[in-house]
Amino acid sequence: MTANPPITIESFLEVSEQLPIDDQYELLNRLSDRLHGGGEKDESEVSLSPEWMEEINRRIAEVESGTAELIPAEQVLAELRAHLRTES
Repeated sequence: MTANPPITIESFLEVSEQLPIDDQYELLNRLSDRLHGGGEKDESEVSLSPEWMEEINRRIAEVESGTAELIPAEQVLAELRAHLRTES
């Protein structure tokens, strides 16, 4: 029986770059979760600083009052994909 050679970071990156962009983001999120304690967190477990809560409430108020400029997710993702293609 032959043992598989260890996976290097470079070989891992080469393989991951072949994934569709959505799968690359999923991989990134999963790795980040593992590095930062992993698992799903209940909203009650998340503690935010008063400054972040103020910012969140300000943004919610802007959306509810109609003063926020909302950009459709499809547009944001299309622009991001175009930008990533020009970066490679």
